[in-house]
Amino acid sequence: MNNFSIKDSKSKRWLTLIIVSFTMLMGYFVADVMSPLKSMIETQLSWNSEEYGLFSSAYGWLNFFFGMLILGGIALDKFGIRLTGTASAILMVIGAIIKYTAISHLHHGDSLLFGIDSQVLIAGIGYAIFCVGVETFGITASKVVVKWFQGKELALALALQIAVARIGTMLALSASVPVAKAFGTVTAPLSVAVITLLAGLVMFLYYCVLDKQFDKAEALANNDEEESFKLSDLVTLANNKMFWLICFLCLTFYSAVFPFLKYATDLMVQKFGVNEDFAGMIPSLLPFSTLFFTPIFGTFIDR
Repeated sequence: MNNFSIKDSKSKRWLTLIIVSFTMLMGYFVADVMSPLKSMIETQLSWNSEEYGLFSSAYGWLNFFFGMLILGGIALDKFGIRLTGTASAILMVIGAIIKYTAISHLHHGDSLLFGIDSQVLIAGIGYAIFCVGVETFGITASKVVVKWFQGKELALALALQIAVARIGTMLALSASVPVAKAFGTVTAPLSVAVITLLAGLVMFLYYCVLDKQFDKAEALANNDEEESFKLSDLVTLANNKMFWLICFLCLTFYSAVFPFLKYATDLMVQKFGVNEDFAGMIPSLLPFSTLFFTPIFGTFIDR
């Protein structure tokens, strides 16, 4: 092969980044699509704030309490990018469909499951399944970038992947209310979300073709086996102080920023009297700033 690596093809390298970033963009859009709709949900679906909070908390039902995200990471190490990424993308689609079906076809107050309104609970279960998929796909996307950009523009590529993906959050916060009002129902943004996720799944399936070419050309088909999970890895991580510092950093960020975004639009309306059509634009500035500043810092790290 004259020492030529498929990674040396800039077009293919950056195409893979575009694909996984696009799929993550769709995932983040779905993750936050209901955040600006809290007041409309309470009006149209008769949910109260407690039920909306219960639904929003579904993000961690399976990932945290059942350790599904950890299992997703183990699966990624053992089964590789293509299988794990495809499975997680399918989980995103399934979860989004369940959530959409519950909100569009069930009626609040008709029945209870475990003392919880069935519409709220089933929508939450769908959201929880989606969240297993989106978080597992997130670590898969990071592994894709490392695989294709190791020794190249790695930090910049990671930064761009995050920046592009966060456009999904920005679009969800700024566009959900206008779309819902244009169609007169809160289910309209959810139907858009399902369609965009299907597009993301199709894009990733195309990536799988490129990834197979990569493994064949680089003779790296056994790369995942070399990095396969071992129980001793848990002991190694538990004894690594830097690992726990990074976990604490992620904990503080996730516990502050993401819950704020779930209520930020409603806060703008209720506390500051901002027009509902414009209120989502204000919190959308947070992920919007990521689009510009993250690649800059990534370039600094590379250099």
